[in-house]
Amino acid sequence: MVVATIVACYVTGLTVTNLSGTAGPAGIWIDRLFPHIGSSRVDDPSVNSAWDIVRREYVFRNVDATAATQGAEAGIIQALHDNPKFNDKFSAFFTKDEYASLQNDLRGQRSGSIGIALEPRCTAAVICPAGSTPNVVAIEEVLRGQPADRAGLRNGDILIRVNGTDVQSLGTDANQRIDKLRTLVRGDAGTAVTLSVQRGAQVIDISVQRADLQIPSVYSQRFGSVLYVQITTFEEQTGSDFRKAVQDGINQHLTSVVLDLRHNPGGLVTAAQSVASEFLVTGANERDVVVRRGRLDQNGDPNTAEKVEHDPITSGGIAPSLRLVVLVDGSSASASEIVTAALHDYKRGSVVGNKTFGKGSVQEDFTLPDGNDLHLTVERWFGPAGETIDGAGITPDQTVGIPDDDHRFRLDSQSADPAQDAQLQAALSAAQVTP
Repeated sequence: MVVATIVACYVTGLTVTNLSGTAGPAGIWIDRLFPHIGSSRVDDPSVNSAWDIVRREYVFRNVDATAATQGAEAGIIQALHDNPKFNDKFSAFFTKDEYASLQNDLRGQRSGSIGIALEPRCTAAVICPAGSTPNVVAIEEVLRGQPADRAGLRNGDILIRVNGTDVQSLGTDANQRIDKLRTLVRGDAGTAVTLSVQRGAQVIDISVQRADLQIPSVYSQRFGSVLYVQITTFEEQTGSDFRKAVQDGINQHLTSVVLDLRHNPGGLVTAAQSVASEFLVTGANERDVVVRRGRLDQNGDPNTAEKVEHDPITSGGIAPSLRLVVLVDGSSASASEIVTAALHDYKRGSVVGNKTFGKGSVQEDFTLPDGNDLHLTVERWFGPAGETIDGAGITPDQTVGIPDDDHRFRLDSQSADPAQDAQLQAALSAAQVTP
């Protein structure tokens, strides 16, 4: 199955650095999947000769052939990363398990989780100033209504121990500790994990039961006559859930919408198409939400595309006349930028916040026979006005910042009060409402 996905993996748990692939002869799959890298086909005999030398001469005997296959495949991807013509940060290999995790994320599923995110921070769980080295691991996200939230964990709690294991013993820096903590915190659904956290001067032990979580991607709340909708990712159910939230707002006679796409790393093209289409009507000058172009020449000239895909405005949008403000920041990427570009290009809504991330490429997943996955950049996308935002991002109509992410209001997680969020307040003001 091939699925068009535009997730900015830099923000999510989907980034994979230990790339892997099939267990068969390396040259076969490299040749089929990457026949046009360089000036000729991949040299199968050389790849297999390199493996034969390792098998005969390497200091350790009986190296698994899978390692050679994975290394060859990883090298191909690394070439796409390193070649300045491509500079591709988003193509990757996923193992079978990593691909399954990717699919679960796109369905809003987390197995054996408690619903928190950890972050390296400085003393007292503050965001580290520039040049400072993090020295603690803090809980920076507690998802509302999930096990950690119900058990009493809070944003800003400093993690001291997990099931008796001292966090400081897990590595020399906070990032190393977080890598190891993931396997300690997560486990089989129905089992318990005890987190010892420092909160102010106290150290508190909190037991949390792990569960298989189904996490929504759409959240909404009323602010006076405005409907505030936060979309966290663009998943399989995002389009239908968003439509329901907007319809509920219309039924309450709300007059405007603030669409919050901050910290949204992207997801499925089809979900972005659905969300944008709720505000658009096909007309003489309004046709596509986005145009995707693939198989470009090595200069990236869109006019050389051998493959052109149009994702049109879908009919039946329910909010073509509601006043609209879109909230974005530097972590709004991919599908978030598709929605923002379409609504902005068609002058359907104003954009408030900070410049977006600037990811203008599309990846597709090609599942290999053994279940592993090739996550490959196949297209660049262009907004209705013909622009590419790749590397440039989208500049808001009204640039407004906040001191740090601790000042961002959100509905999916414990967060700051709305009054502390200057970007939200500017968006509400632009929507002509009083919070």
